[in-house]
Amino acid sequence: MSQVAAKKKLDLIDARSRVIAHFREQGSVLRGDQTGECLGFEIELDFESGEPEGEIRELIRLAEQMCFTRHAIAGPIPLRTRSRLNGSELGEVSP
Repeated sequence: MSQVAAKKKLDLIDARSRVIAHFREQGSVLRGDQTGECLGFEIELDFESGEPEGEIRELIRLAEQMCFTRHAIAGPIPLRTRSRLNGSELGEVSP
């Protein structure tokens, strides 16, 4: 957010974000059936600025459009896991 504000030459007195993640675990590690699930995220943004509301709205829109993490969470992206034991590849380990 601050990078976009600097590029747009916006004066932010304070900008804070709070991310709330919701997760759930089920099953048992000992039985080998434990699973983890991400239920979602909430993002809260708080600003202090003398800039017009429209400029802050545009700042938020641009920052969301440029956020790598937001895109990774919101959409499908390739994910590859490589595992090694004592330096040797273990190969694919599927759930």
